[in-house]
Amino acid sequence: MSEYTNQTMQENEEKKRTYRHWTTLEDRKLLELRRSGMRFRHIAEQLSRTPISVEKRYRKICQTYTGGS
Repeated sequence: MSEYTNQTMQENEEKKRTYRHWTTLEDRKLLELRRSGMRFRHIAEQLSRTPISVEKRYRKICQTYTGGS
């Protein structure tokens, strides 16, 4: 393998995303911050998550407790 190929493979391995399950404490913090009017991107910074994952989790929690589809 060429040096370029090895470097590219190493970079791809470093970029792999790993899923972290949400904890009850993170859920509570998310709800608390959202109720206070904080935007998803700021909540994401505090929870060390991406804004889209925070928004998706928030919507999932809301659906669960409101019985939404």
